[in-house]
Amino acid sequence: MSYELGKILIKQKKYKRAFYIFSKFLKTKPNELKANFHIGKIYYELNNLEKSIIFFNKCNKIQPNNSNILFNLALSLQSTGQIEEAKKYYLNIIKMNPNDIRSYYALSILNINNINSEIYNNLKLIVKNNKISIFEKSLINFIFSKIEKKKNQLKEEINYLKIAHQYSFEANIDYNKKSNFYYKKIISNNFNKFIFKGKFEINAEFNNSKHIFIVGLPRSGSSLVETIISHNEPNINSLGEFHGINSSILDQIGKTILSKNFDYKNTKLIIDKKKFQEDILEKYDNFKNKLYLDKSLENFFNIEVILQFFPNAKFIHTYRNFNDAVIGIYMTMLPKLSWSHTIDDIISYINLYKKTIKFFREKYPEKIIDVELSKLTNNKEEETKKILNFCNIELNNNFLNFDTNKNLANKTNSFLQVRKKITVYEDEKYKPYYNLLNENIN
Repeated sequence: MSYELGKILIKQKKYKRAFYIFSKFLKTKPNELKANFHIGKIYYELNNLEKSIIFFNKCNKIQPNNSNILFNLALSLQSTGQIEEAKKYYLNIIKMNPNDIRSYYALSILNINNINSEIYNNLKLIVKNNKISIFEKSLINFIFSKIEKKKNQLKEEINYLKIAHQYSFEANIDYNKKSNFYYKKIISNNFNKFIFKGKFEINAEFNNSKHIFIVGLPRSGSSLVETIISHNEPNINSLGEFHGINSSILDQIGKTILSKNFDYKNTKLIIDKKKFQEDILEKYDNFKNKLYLDKSLENFFNIEVILQFFPNAKFIHTYRNFNDAVIGIYMTMLPKLSWSHTIDDIISYINLYKKTIKFFREKYPEKIIDVELSKLTNNKEEETKKILNFCNIELNNNFLNFDTNKNLANKTNSFLQVRKKITVYEDEKYKPYYNLLNENIN
């Protein structure tokens, strides 16, 4: 056993095995820094943020003022709503290292007013430094765009935003090109054509348990729906953006689609049932309760595959006004989503999504419920009841008062919004940006 194997297992989402490896190290050396740090990371990925904070605090005692430890501690704190504590750590990191760009960015996400004139001028100098990475330049330009937004300087805001997206795409260009190819050419043409071979062993507890998948687009109310469900069903495992299904599919078809002779028009995508089941069983076995809420939004492509293994699965499809969806995504930094960096790519992806969800909605009408963001915010009581009834979850006495629930956690860009009361949908919010859309968009 080695640290490297443990790190690989974390990347593969096989957290139980990774946890075992690092725990073995701690039995002989309880203050071993790397093992404590990686266990903190595992708990963070499993949404057990209280324990991740415990282990990152322990690491900080073992090696005080390590910026990487402090940054991960701050991330865990902000995800549990401890905003001021997280802010203190980000400022401390910047004090130790004025070139730590990720901490400036994290500060701006907490509140753009955290970027005062002194910090702003410092960033202006840093961005000219050729030693910083392309991705760090993308983060700085994104901060600048939000500063211009605060000043109502629309033209300057959009210019910085375009630069930020360009740098973000170029920072991981090989992956982003392959990812765009996968969405545009492969899964968009094969989401309903997977071939399943072999058999899997029925695991009644696992296959027949309730699994809830929230699918759709970013910035369309998915985190709000996740919060509503988690608040009313305390025994649920809220996995967040777990991506376990998608990664298991790619593990099986990856070699095929990346081969030199790959013909995306004629190639058949085959899923080995037994191998797939073993893979997802290991990933989901990390969680205590056998009731799962998975908010991996791209799973609308994977509905057919999911229902092969989870026949009782239910899908909540969150959506919003088309134009607002495009602009909302473009104005958010989503570096792991290859298609989110240009308006054209966003529109292309949304059109694929609309075609796919329409197909599955017609094929499995009893499995999918539509939740429109404006309806949810304007008729919160009625829509919340509809969601919970669909999921067979009982309403608790305070079913809408999740802003008072201190046990809720959120690691996405919506971590601030989900801790507030539901507010009415802002119809005018993105209209000043509609000129970014193609003239032919309906």
